[in-house]
Amino acid sequence: MHCLLLFVDTRYSVVVPIIGVQGFQWAIDNDMWQARVDSIKPLFEEARIYSGKSEIDAEVVKKVWDKIAPAMASQFDAPYSVPPIAPRPLLLNGADDPRCPVLGLQERASKVAEAYAEAGSADKFKDPKN
Repeated sequence: MHCLLLFVDTRYSVVVPIIGVQGFQWAIDNDMWQARVDSIKPLFEEARIYSGKSEIDAEVVKKVWDKIAPAMASQFDAPYSVPPIAPRPLLLNGADDPRCPVLGLQERASKVAEAYAEAGSADKFKDPKN
């Protein structure tokens, strides 16, 4: 996800994330955040305690993400930060990465493909479901 900041930096000509790309809000909305949370569980446990909750839930996850990276689950989330990468080549990987469920990108893949087509670079984006 960190490499996606290059959507504002056009000096890079190719984008290849070393980890999967995640739709953070999609993960919250579809109850697919557990693997990501488990990878940094102590942080979420502290937030759970601070929130007075008995278990980590989507509300705790959203609050943590909003604190550590404001707007990560909104205007800087993958559905908004991936399309502007066009026309530069983009490889989305992580189909088997439970921390970055590719299903969260499949819903927006048509928007990304559209952005690449509008940039005259349809061949530089591969839909993650294919």
